[in-house]
Parts: sequence; C-alpha cells; structure tokens
Amino acid sequence: MFARSLENAELFTCAGIDFGMILPRDLTDSIEVVWETLKPDQHTPVDRHPTFDQIFYILKGAAEVSIGTETIQVSPQTIVYIPRNTDHSVRPTSRSGVEYLYFIVWGKGVPPAERGWKRAYSQIHDRRTGTQEDRE
Repeated sequence: MFARSLENAELFTCAGIDFGMILPRDLTDSIEVVWETLKPDQHTPVDRHPTFDQIFYILKGAAEVSIGTETIQVSPQTIVYIPRNTDHSVRPTSRSGVEYLYFIVWGKGVPPAERGWKRAYSQIHDRRTGTQEDRE
C-alpha cells in the first residue's frame, strides 16, 4: 500500500520551477503524480511528450493552459487533459500563481529510457537550462 499527502511530497526544483513528487513512476511503472507550483512570473515552456498522456488538476490559483492551438482559462477544481504528442504550456494568471497536480499515464508502461524519476527530471533540467548539475 502507498499513500502520501502533499505535505509529505518529496520536494525538488527543476529548471527553476518547484515540484513535489507524490507518486513516482519507479513505484508504479505506469503512472506518476507530481505537484507543480508556478509563481506569478513563471510559466512552463511549450513541451510535448511522445510516450504519455497528462492530466492536470488545478489546486490553487488560475492559469492559461495552451494545448495545441487552443488556450483555456482554468481555476481550482478544473481537470485538463493533454494527449500525448501535443504541444502544451501553463501560464499563471492569478497574483498568487498556480498550483496543480499532474498525472502522467504511460498506457504500456514506462519506457526504459524514462525510468528513474530523479534521472528523468535531471535530464529535463539539463535540456531546459543548457546546464548539467553536479551528480553524486
């Protein structure tokens, strides 16, 4: 059995954005749940994922979510579905920023190259910042 509250999330920063790992892919081999916090002056870069679908669940604040060629306004208790291979980004529109959970779903299991959540987020950090953090 596995249960974890937001208060007990494993906190980390990736490319300047704050996250909390709730349910890691390493434990399930098919889904991952992450808590993301964007400050008012932050936004996610446009991204796309060829191997998984994503679902956002807005916890606090408001944002514009762009999916493909459409942009929608979201607020707490809103669910957003992002199909695999679809460009998407998030930009807070409230003074407090936005907090949301995202659920990653690999329908056929996590591909070998994407296993190990810490390694995967380290690679994302490197790709987005053009740097390589010290690895111990």
